[in-house]
Amino acid sequence: MLLAIDIGNTNIVFGLYNQGVLAHKWRMISDVKKSADDYAVDIIELFLTAKIDCLEVSGCIIGSVVPKLSDIVYDAVKKFFNDKIFVVGDNVKLDIEIALKNKNEVGADRLINAIAAHQEFGGNLIVIDFGTATTFDVVGANGEYLGGVIAPGINLSLKALHEMTAKLPKISLQKQQNVIGKSTVEAMNSGVYFGYLSLVEGMIARIENELGVKTTPIITGGLAEIFKEELKIDNHRPNLTLEGLRMIYDQQKNTKLYSHEEAWQ
Repeated sequence: MLLAIDIGNTNIVFGLYNQGVLAHKWRMISDVKKSADDYAVDIIELFLTAKIDCLEVSGCIIGSVVPKLSDIVYDAVKKFFNDKIFVVGDNVKLDIEIALKNKNEVGADRLINAIAAHQEFGGNLIVIDFGTATTFDVVGANGEYLGGVIAPGINLSLKALHEMTAKLPKISLQKQQNVIGKSTVEAMNSGVYFGYLSLVEGMIARIENELGVKTTPIITGGLAEIFKEELKIDNHRPNLTLEGLRMIYDQQKNTKLYSHEEAWQ
């Protein structure tokens, strides 16, 4: 079995693969204050609840955008897993061309998503990830990473509206039919819901205009479900990052682990 771990700014997602099939998926809050021992206990409890022996894990790969948490979770997994632990962006050399001057600037999750999307859909892609940030990652005709767009995430926008104003309440995003809000909550929800729909539609159009080609959009991330019908994007892949981690592990499991500098060469 393979344990794939996607460490984000808001959540850590654990995916347990059995013979290449995602058998279990768990999510917990990202907390840099917790120790490796704390996370080790949390992970073991997940396995116990699912009635799985954690010692049956035969491989592990970590993708992270939080360096401090990467080290903590790595140490946690190391307590019950003695083989090589692959860490994307640290000791794994990715098989993807990055068309940027500073390759270290690209978040590991964005490259993982690009690799997974290219494997399934080919080239000329836009991967839209509704996470802590809303990101647009552009994959070229041959699978190369061309760059992208980073916008504030939905929950960050809602949090800012609440915390930076005197009267606006804290709300959770919902689907909405009417653009013109009939209450403060509806007005806030409309601004974020339809605002992000327009953001996605507008960015796809602008990226395609800049590339000069029609693209295939793929949506992923925790809040993608809310938008998929209205956007009329058929390619919704909620487990895209986990699938990318699995693919990378399958490609790399028999290779050596690199230093951080070697991994980006």
